[in-house]
Amino acid sequence: MNIQSMILMSAALLLSACTTLHEKSLQQPEHSSSRLLLLQQRDIHLKQQVEAYTQGQPTFNVAFNDLNQDGIEDAIVLLNGQDWCGSGGCSMLVFKGGANQQFEFLSKTTLVDTPVYVTTYMHNGWKQLFIYTRKHGQVMLKFDGKQYPLNPSLLPLQTAKLAPNSAQLIFGEE
Repeated sequence: MNIQSMILMSAALLLSACTTLHEKSLQQPEHSSSRLLLLQQRDIHLKQQVEAYTQGQPTFNVAFNDLNQDGIEDAIVLLNGQDWCGSGGCSMLVFKGGANQQFEFLSKTTLVDTPVYVTTYMHNGWKQLFIYTRKHGQVMLKFDGKQYPLNPSLLPLQTAKLAPNSAQLIFGEE
């Protein structure tokens, strides 16, 4: 092979590498835009479910976490406003995530205040939630097979601190 052929081959390889890089960089935004579309679809479906459950348009905070480890994110919704909050805290809703970014109402817990943690501890196939309730203190919400407890003020206080790496803060400040 002569030098001219080697230069042409090297140039062709370099050009194909540049084309491949360029094509990959063009594909990234497409991937990002499809992910963004899925997130928007998820948010719309969740908002519809919250509004259907509350029969209104409440303000709320939401956190997503795969609570039952089925590979699909579930939604934890902390409602705001005078219709959903009182002296003991606010109502928290849990929605089970499903196919096509859909959600199904699973559970309501009243008297929830921040901080709220999702723990790595499991009970009946669902992660336990560590919450604060005013006038009572920190409690652990354990899934009973159908739902999380409605009234956390009836649960025993949890005086032990969470172990490092055993919980993720989803609402509130450290």
